[in-house]
Amino acid sequence: MRALQPLALVIASAVTTAMLVFLNHIASTPPTPPLLGLYEYQETSAQQAPLDLAVLFLDWNDTQALPRLQSFLASAHQQQRLPLLTLEPFPDRAAGRDNDDLLGDVLNGRHDQAITAITRTLANHPGPVLLRFAHEMDKPGQYPWGYSDPSRYIRLYHYVYTKVAGHRPANIRWVWSPAGSSRADLYWPGDHYVDVLGISIYASRAWTANHALESFAQQLEQRRWLQRRFGRPLLVAEAGVSGSSSDQQRWLSDALTALPRFPEVCGLVYFHAPQPRWMPLATGHENWQLKSDVLGWLLQQLPLPQRSGMSCLEA
Repeated sequence: MRALQPLALVIASAVTTAMLVFLNHIASTPPTPPLLGLYEYQETSAQQAPLDLAVLFLDWNDTQALPRLQSFLASAHQQQRLPLLTLEPFPDRAAGRDNDDLLGDVLNGRHDQAITAITRTLANHPGPVLLRFAHEMDKPGQYPWGYSDPSRYIRLYHYVYTKVAGHRPANIRWVWSPAGSSRADLYWPGDHYVDVLGISIYASRAWTANHALESFAQQLEQRRWLQRRFGRPLLVAEAGVSGSSSDQQRWLSDALTALPRFPEVCGLVYFHAPQPRWMPLATGHENWQLKSDVLGWLLQQLPLPQRSGMSCLEA
């Protein structure tokens, strides 16, 4: 054990130095509010609120992918919002391809045309775009790109990144977005490939043994190690809570109260929609949609208070 002590001191010193650099960076950053977005399957009047992020999930095989993306970007520009595109690389099921074919198809160029068209559309946007590619990969089996072997995911990510970068889009910011599991770091594609770190935070009474609702702050603290490990701004790219109005409002109130204690968090997106039916949960179907009174309360909190913290668009 004594032989390990010098190494432990080196590690502790490195962590302390990194923390001091982070704190100095925060102290020198002008106060800004964290960004807030609201995702809906179908947009409602809630989108008229002063939101900061425009949010779209897009299957790159969707025959209407480009018109949807163009409309989304035009709306984001008109509303002066930062676009967050979650690009989902599903296999081309219409052509008979399945999950086992995905990586080989990508590496063999089967999806190059879609990648190029999407990249050019993003590059034409007159402002920055957050590109969240192949999210929640650290939950094997949830998505086709959620490989139990992280190296397969990294090959997929590197290929798409390289194809996009080949068009030299100056406005794309890459969001690497695991769910936040204890194995998430194994899927890290490398410093060169990531601008923003995304995570997901959901809560349901059905998920705890005593049926207590795990708070936003508790879950964020559990995932904070990823930001400390990789040093990128942290975006809560998906957040949701099921249950009663009182549960939802208490959980969200905790979230907004907690955010100033996490200066690395640059933004939060609430997933205002039911759990997709094609993605069943072990505890049954969940509905993350906010009750109307809670949604109204949340929108009244905008814009969020300013704080000294990291930006989703840091250089």
